[in-house]
Amino acid sequence: MSGRVKLIACGFLLALVAGVVLSARTVAAKPAYMDRYNRDPLAKVALRGKCTVCHIGRGGGERNDFGEAFEDTGFRITPKLREKFPAHFRPAADADRAADAPQASTAQP
Repeated sequence: MSGRVKLIACGFLLALVAGVVLSARTVAAKPAYMDRYNRDPLAKVALRGKCTVCHIGRGGGERNDFGEAFEDTGFRITPKLREKFPAHFRPAADADRAADAPQASTAQP
């Protein structure tokens, strides 16, 4: 094979690989966003750590309605988000009761 043909073939291959790499889309869930839901005091315990809180199916990828709304808030849990998706959160009264409960003292007499 002549040098010119090799150069053209290498250029074509490089362009093909670059096109595939640039067109690929990351579809994995972001652990930082899951952590934000998990740390929310009103997040339902049964849903913590589950990708399906935000995504359709078992993994990352296409977002469900909650995932889209969560993105629209800048990936912040807001009172409006809680109000719009009550199935994802415990009632605020639960958090109020937990805050009002007496704390066990660890001090020794």
